[in-house]
Amino acid sequence: MRLPRIYDHFTKGQIFTVDEARNTLNITGNTLRKRLCELSMRGYIRPVRQGLYRLSHPEENAYPTNTSPYVLASKVTPWSYVGFKSALQFHAHETPAEGETIFVVSQRKFNSFEFESREYFWCQSPDTWGLETHAATEGQWTVNIMVTDFEKSLLDCLKRPMHSPSLEEIKRLCLLSRKRPNLEKLFRYTCDSQVAAVFNRIGYFLQIMQHHWDISNEALTPFQQNMSRRQTEWNLPDTVVSQGAAEERWRIQFGKNTLDNAIADC
Repeated sequence: MRLPRIYDHFTKGQIFTVDEARNTLNITGNTLRKRLCELSMRGYIRPVRQGLYRLSHPEENAYPTNTSPYVLASKVTPWSYVGFKSALQFHAHETPAEGETIFVVSQRKFNSFEFESREYFWCQSPDTWGLETHAATEGQWTVNIMVTDFEKSLLDCLKRPMHSPSLEEIKRLCLLSRKRPNLEKLFRYTCDSQVAAVFNRIGYFLQIMQHHWDISNEALTPFQQNMSRRQTEWNLPDTVVSQGAAEERWRIQFGKNTLDNAIADC
């Protein structure tokens, strides 16, 4: 069976945008839209969302669920990156399971959508720092994935629990990544967040990870010196095992969170 010309430019399973299709097929306007619609109806491509496609094959009985969620997240908009819980999973070399949410940060808002049993959820962040690029190989093609670095991923999860897993899950992913945070970088990032109460959360988490990351008490001093002196309420998606001394030191109170409302648009 002779395959369409689009297979000369893309490989099966590859995610591509309508702009990439326009450049490779060298057709525009209504002609391009009709061609993509025809390819979709014949099973050669599968729409992911508006303007985004996956190259398929009409002889496949079912679409394989092996598309990298990180690769797809990097293609949702012209400038998008993996953040929050999904970024920690990336650093832990863990592929999000079916049914999980992939957190995609983009300056351009998009409607959340589902693809291959995973939800791709738009997150807003004004930060353009703490990003790094990784090259990922998918079959015969390579794509650059932009993701928050380990320190920024940790900060974001502790700052905004709505896009974060439980504390135990954060701890598990951090240990699985086998990475130890650069405390100078983490301190600088926390300063850049411009919310004093975030120091309380970071300091608390560093203390409960103190043994695993071999952190000295002196290394925690800068965080304590800059933390909020007010009691910080922290709403988390799980029941936290009490760490009395740590909670007292960092003025943490688990329960209804007022801080999230204050920093939700930060």
